Amino acid sequence: MCGIAGIFYFKHQVKPKFNHHQKILDLLKHRGPDFQQYKHFDRATLYHSRLIILDPTVHSHQPYQDHEKNEALVFNGEIFNYKTLQHNNQEATGDVEVLFQHIKKTGKQNLDQLNGFFAFAFYDIIKHNLLLVRDRSGVKPLYYYSDKEKLVFASELKPLLEIIGPQELNSNQLYSYLRLNYCAGEETIFKNVYRLLPGCCLEVNEGGVTRNAWYEVAKKENSTDLNELMQDAVKLRLHADVPVGCYLSGGLDSSIISAIAKQQQPNINTFSIGFADHKFLDESAYAEKMANHLQTQHHSFKLKEDDFLNHLSDFLTCIDEPFADSSAFNFYLLSHYAQKKVKVALSGDGADELFKGYHKHRALFLSQKRSVKNTLRILSPLARYTNSSRESGFENQMRKIKKFDQLMQLDPFQKHQFLASISQDEDVKKLMKVKASETVFENLFLTSTAYRHFGIDEAFDLQTVLSDDMLVKADRFSMQQAIEIRNPFLDHRIVEYALNLDNSKKIGLFQQKIILKKTFGYLLPPEILSRKKKGFELPLKSWLCGQLKQRLENDWLNKDNIEAEGLLNYEQIEQLKIKLFSNDPGDSAAQIWALVVFENWIQNFKTYIKPNA
Repeated sequence: MCGIAGIFYFKHQVKPKFNHHQKILDLLKHRGPDFQQYKHFDRATLYHSRLIILDPTVHSHQPYQDHEKNEALVFNGEIFNYKTLQHNNQEATGDVEVLFQHIKKTGKQNLDQLNGFFAFAFYDIIKHNLLLVRDRSGVKPLYYYSDKEKLVFASELKPLLEIIGPQELNSNQLYSYLRLNYCAGEETIFKNVYRLLPGCCLEVNEGGVTRNAWYEVAKKENSTDLNELMQDAVKLRLHADVPVGCYLSGGLDSSIISAIAKQQQPNINTFSIGFADHKFLDESAYAEKMANHLQTQHHSFKLKEDDFLNHLSDFLTCIDEPFADSSAFNFYLLSHYAQKKVKVALSGDGADELFKGYHKHRALFLSQKRSVKNTLRILSPLARYTNSSRESGFENQMRKIKKFDQLMQLDPFQKHQFLASISQDEDVKKLMKVKASETVFENLFLTSTAYRHFGIDEAFDLQTVLSDDMLVKADRFSMQQAIEIRNPFLDHRIVEYALNLDNSKKIGLFQQKIILKKTFGYLLPPEILSRKKKGFELPLKSWLCGQLKQRLENDWLNKDNIEAEGLLNYEQIEQLKIKLFSNDPGDSAAQIWALVVFENWIQNFKTYIKPNA
């Protein structure tokens, strides 16, 4: 797990224009504080910042070259099956050398043999060819930019922008951000800066840049046992030369991972975070029950409003691209505490997307049932005249009924857009002063090459919700604390198994994630097995209306600043604040939080934004 960056010049540079190499390493250092280095070649400069997980020796320092010195590699991630890929190189001490030799011998032809998460650049110094590759699910990030002179890539935006200079904001991506509360798809918040999509590679040479998809999930019959696959996926991800633990929320997914990990590593540490003053949102009691059931070495942290206030400034400063999924703060603080004990943590990411565990999956399923429609006719009038919010049981149910009522009025394609969104089209267009096309947003719902044999449900969940929300949260906010998150459910064998399952094994009228409960129920106590899905979000309404109210009014959403930026309509922000402070806030807290994050991000990135943007 590391940070990488690089510059490739299409033609030979007698003296490269960019030479602030230490600044790039400094901007990557939080991702890999253990060792930083760069190397300059005839047409390229490669940067690497290392977090040591496997092979603590200098042999795995990067940029990596073998004795022939004809190629170089910078690599962020882990190849979990590196030992089976060693072949004749039995003396390799880590996955860096194995990956280098694998790509040197076969190029991009056998990428499907890699089991892991990764973003890497492999440079052929003699032929002047650069290969950039991103893993199947998009666990590891990779941004890039190209012009007539060069291609630049990096794990995060700041080092890339440091090389290419200030860029204009992308209003089309701003529209998507305000809809979803995160940036998604190939385009980024900056014009001409792109994300390499999951399962894709870039081939770069004198002739230019070619992008191809290297991964596609085949439609096939499942012949392997899910329990066997999970046992192996966890076993592979427990291997490290540093301490490994598990993030345990008390939900089904992390409980399964922790239970299997405990079987294989009896002294495993588990970590959970909850809320001291918000019982409805606090899941830590379930995490503690599961930890007691497993007899793990458990560490539980109860978050108070003062903890939020004390860490908020650092948290907002570390946001690389606007990202307003509020559970990111929980992840950030949990990683802050966990890194005192471990350097690697296993998580349950991916299970909801693969096995239909979200509330939206249930909403789509129920929207097809006539009996539900009849019940809705009775409940809808009640919900319309009842307060709704995310921070109490009854009001949250009323919020869901209101949304479900709206859902029933839409066609199938509109339903997916509606359920994915925090804010709807009409509201976002009123909020934005700059013109934007919905194209970037709508393209998110088109099926990519990887999932072309499957439906829009599966494709959107995996290529957008997972890659651009859940995995961004796991990567950015754990790497700020120099801790690596591993995701056993995203072993590609399990992803392919889940995609080829019939939906009836995932969701029914009264259950979700049916096959997970059936397969792993023997590992879990009844209260964990039967409990309902709960989100991992902050009590934003309470906190924004509490000690933060003055900062919200006078600092974060300052009228003069917003009008000077010329991007957002302040009158619409005022309307959102009125709703937030009312007794019927709905989703306004999440919408306001997106604006707070964006305004802080503007200040943090102002040296990288063109003044005329």
